[in-house]
Amino acid sequence: MEHVGTRGVFAALAVGFAALILGVVADARIRTNPANHPKLIDKPIENSRYDHAKKCVNNVPKGMQAFQNWLSHNVRGSSWGIIRCESLGGGNMSLHAEGRAIDWHLDARSSGERQAAMNLIKTLIERDRNGNPSALARRMGVQGIIFDCKTWWAGGTGLGRYSYCFKDNGDKKDNLDPTTAHKDHVHLELNKPGAAKRTSFWRSPLG
Repeated sequence: MEHVGTRGVFAALAVGFAALILGVVADARIRTNPANHPKLIDKPIENSRYDHAKKCVNNVPKGMQAFQNWLSHNVRGSSWGIIRCESLGGGNMSLHAEGRAIDWHLDARSSGERQAAMNLIKTLIERDRNGNPSALARRMGVQGIIFDCKTWWAGGTGLGRYSYCFKDNGDKKDNLDPTTAHKDHVHLELNKPGAAKRTSFWRSPLG
């Protein structure tokens, strides 16, 4: 039998540990809606709110940092970035400009990644046990979602169409850019209280 040696043993353990960690991350999924947690369910819930962006910032707000950490621990995928100074015209900026949007890499063309993305979206916008619509989104301060040619905005009750993907007659366009169509990532926005970590979720022990 070949003698592996101490270095070989440690190398094998390191590879095994890395594989275990990657397996946990790949399997990460939300099994129960945090909005129904006993420490949160009966707390006053925020109204739906949408805040446009007006400027560019250099630092990620603490609420978005917390949201990115929560995603990394609970959702398959990885961050594709937060801050990006972009103008939308008409005096409005991209939510990335204020550090209030994150692009979370999950690809709709992969069945497993699409399932993970849709599980995240469902968890954010479904009703809690008290009947509050979009309960977790409201408690976290999530105000907008775009994924795979679908959108949700604060105050909505379900997914709608993302205008970039469709012709005026309602037919889906051909040869869509997968990033612009948000097929390869989930775009998630926070309103100002969420980005400031001043909503009920972030003030609870869950946040």
